[in-house]
Amino acid sequence: MEHVTQQIDIAAPLDKTFAFVADRPERATAFIPGLNRIEAVTPAEAAPGQTWTYEFNWFGLVVAGNSRCVELERPRRYSFETESPASTWAYGFETHGGGTRVTLTVDFEVPHNQVARFAAAGALQKMNEERAAEALANLKQMLEE
Repeated sequence: MEHVTQQIDIAAPLDKTFAFVADRPERATAFIPGLNRIEAVTPAEAAPGQTWTYEFNWFGLVVAGNSRCVELERPRRYSFETESPASTWAYGFETHGGGTRVTLTVDFEVPHNQVARFAAAGALQKMNEERAAEALANLKQMLEE
């Protein structure tokens, strides 16, 4: 599995930041670049076991599948898994200064037949790190408005 971690400080309260990310998975389409849709969120209340379908444009390769919340420890941790390709998205939240520090860690499988599209695995790693940083920057902008 590949691994990406990014972190950002957001001038918003811990509870508000956590709730924005974890309580409604479909909000992620507003801040994660390439995430085209999230649908069929069941049940409506966020909790481990909550599921949804997604469509994600991963640098030109459109993947769709199912996601499942695997951890929700309010207001500190939220994570979910996707299928095909397999990934785990883990958000950590902590009070920092007058706001919240958010850490996003993504572990993901890269189909070997797709690595060649990016010329090298190192280039793909850099692109994924930049996309995770962009997602957190978008989240920061939305919460600080």
